[in-house]
Amino acid sequence: MKHISLLSFLVALSVSAQAQEVVIDTNYYAPPPVVRRRVLMADADQNTSNAGRRADKRRELLKQLDEVQTWYVGAEGGWRTDGSILSNSLDQLVTTPTQTKVNWGVYLGYTYRNAWTLETGYMQSPTHLNIRIANGSNPLVFNYQNTGFGIPFRIKRRIGLGSRAANGTGFWLTGGAWLVPNGSGQMGEFSLIGYTYRGRNRSDTIRLTNTTTVSKSITGLAELGVEYAARLSPQLELGFYMRKYWGLGNALRSDLAYTVNKTSLQTATVVANGTGWGFGASLRYIYGRQYEMKKSAKSIN
Repeated sequence: MKHISLLSFLVALSVSAQAQEVVIDTNYYAPPPVVRRRVLMADADQNTSNAGRRADKRRELLKQLDEVQTWYVGAEGGWRTDGSILSNSLDQLVTTPTQTKVNWGVYLGYTYRNAWTLETGYMQSPTHLNIRIANGSNPLVFNYQNTGFGIPFRIKRRIGLGSRAANGTGFWLTGGAWLVPNGSGQMGEFSLIGYTYRGRNRSDTIRLTNTTTVSKSITGLAELGVEYAARLSPQLELGFYMRKYWGLGNALRSDLAYTVNKTSLQTATVVANGTGWGFGASLRYIYGRQYEMKKSAKSIN
């Protein structure tokens, strides 16, 4: 009996030792402390640069502000058409085709509350006078123009659904007037001579003469148009425009005389005042702006 009790005690002691070893062995499969620390994410505040934080703060501030006034400089370029007015075609001998030429300009502008804009500047956009003389398959073409520049004064009003878009983006109705210094003096003249035969020994001498002058006084243009502008960045705007021009006074004038055997038969007058169309694009750089706090932001504060 004593031997049986001793054997039981030894077996129980062995089982207890094995169970204790199993508990200790479970720690072997647990990840070391270093592995646990590696799953932690880096603190985002420590990796964000000062410049990024400043940019975020600036965006948040601008959301609470309205643009009240902006000042900008800009440049534009495109195409302008203008034609001449002919009083008499001299039996289809003379025509005045419309010209399409490149024009460009620079200007200064001021915008108030994203709704009204004033502009003025310098435009290189000549007024043209064109005369084409029928001559079989090779017509003769004579082109004249004034000094080529004008000083526009333009006002714009934001219209339509675009008035609810972001600052600077939307449709604008434009209107204004130009001062056009023309130069002075005689621009040019030509004299053409030809012959017609009415029989074997009889011919007539025909002659066409022209004198073109430029107005010595300042003339003008009136304009009306529409423009779409888009804000590309806080400093840049891109616009596309279409305008209709009406001449205010004749900038150039041509006087033609048609004679046969030195006998005057017909006369004609060609005038050019700049009436036509304009199409193009503009790019503006905003160099100054003024803000005010939005009403909603005031009520929150």
